[in-house]
Amino acid sequence: MGLVAYLYRDSRWAERHSVERDATLRDAAWSPIDVTVEDLSESGFGVVAPTELEIGAQIGLGLSGIGMREARVVRRAGDLYGCEFLVPLTAQELRAALATPPMTPIPLPLETGAIGEAEEHVERLPLGMRAVVIAIGAVLAWGVAIGLGWAAVRLVRSILPA
Repeated sequence: MGLVAYLYRDSRWAERHSVERDATLRDAAWSPIDVTVEDLSESGFGVVAPTELEIGAQIGLGLSGIGMREARVVRRAGDLYGCEFLVPLTAQELRAALATPPMTPIPLPLETGAIGEAEEHVERLPLGMRAVVIAIGAVLAWGVAIGLGWAAVRLVRSILPA
């Protein structure tokens, strides 16, 4: 009596490469979510996402080197999701994604430690009070404009003969 074995390729057949790279994931509503891609292969990727993704949901992954690719969520373990590309990457696309350096975020002046220190928080007047100040400023500005106009008219009348 012999033992018969059948080998099947499943969606996890490709060699995985550890990348730990920041990326943008688009959920089922196509809203952007900042994520970290843990591993990448021709057939899919593992991603850590801060929001819950539905198993079977179609998503998009924006990653430097490959651009935006559509995928499907196939498994979950905590905040780590396994996803498969709807159209697998070619070997060339995978090499490009692995060779492309991760994009570095541009530091904004408001971030701590970025170009100079973050500005101090300025206390603002309540919205109603700001509206009153703006209205008073507008009335005073019109008063000055009208007063200057009348002064100019009187000056011209005093210069011209009657």
